[in-house]
Amino acid sequence: MKSPVLRVLLLLAGGCLAASGHAASPDSYPEKPVHIIVPYPAGGSVDFLARIIQAQLQQVWGRPVIIDNRGGASGTIGSVDVARASPDGYTLLWGNVQTHAMNAGAIKNLPYDPLKDFTPITETTRANWILVTNPRTGVKTPVQALAAMRSAPGKMTYASSGNGSAAHLAFSMMTYKLGVQTTHVPYKGIMPGINDVLASNVDFVMGDQSTLLPFIKAGRLVPIAMTGNARSPLLPDLPTIAETLVPGFDVQAWQGIWGPAHMDPKLVERINAGFAQALSAPAVVQRLSASGVDAAPSSPQAFGAFIAAEYKKWVSAAQDAGIVPE
Repeated sequence: MKSPVLRVLLLLAGGCLAASGHAASPDSYPEKPVHIIVPYPAGGSVDFLARIIQAQLQQVWGRPVIIDNRGGASGTIGSVDVARASPDGYTLLWGNVQTHAMNAGAIKNLPYDPLKDFTPITETTRANWILVTNPRTGVKTPVQALAAMRSAPGKMTYASSGNGSAAHLAFSMMTYKLGVQTTHVPYKGIMPGINDVLASNVDFVMGDQSTLLPFIKAGRLVPIAMTGNARSPLLPDLPTIAETLVPGFDVQAWQGIWGPAHMDPKLVERINAGFAQALSAPAVVQRLSASGVDAAPSSPQAFGAFIAAEYKKWVSAAQDAGIVPE
């Protein structure tokens, strides 16, 4: 007859074996709700795209997919939570170019390593940006924008959502490569900056298509160029910065999915396949395209290589712009 203590030890051992067996079966994933942490507030562009995919993922997996907004500190709070989570695939991060590339050049003592503390799973979307100005500048083309900047060194201004933000680094990288001087005007959020461009208090701003297109169509903002490596089907006649001013210039607002470090490669492939299926659904592709966003599923390996290249690019851009991490 087994003693009570021995029975307890056997039960605990059995529980541990069952738990390890559960975690080691990627083929049955998911067996419970999947939590996707969005490290930005609800209602923002990252949250908006995550929720488009959420419903389709639930159909693919047959399990609840929960969007968990944990905003703050330029996306670092939610990112850290995922880096510290169990690598069982049930806590994922919907991050972006800021969380895994730009922050490294702009934030001192970043509380996570974008390359070492996460497992890349798939890129999800890319959104081309537009460089715009207000009509009063008289600027309508990339060549005219460059001429205006050269004619008044340091006097032309551009808005961003803060020091080290995507708009700040992107514009700084462009002017650095062009060899011109402009003045940065940071705001707490991009919309206040856009509003000051609309009011002619600031000359330029870079931003995503979905935000700026209504103002362009209303004639309140003048599009100068696309910032990505290709023209947009929504504005097919608008050239890119790469084809007019800076060869190779490519700034896009990409997003993707990460898990904690040390995930089972088979589990990673399983999750990757689920996102690939959701992102290729016609209803999802159509809704994304209507917002000026492209579905961009990728293999974990390709996504990892892309992140490494973006990390290097944006850390260099921050250094070239003289940004001191804060």
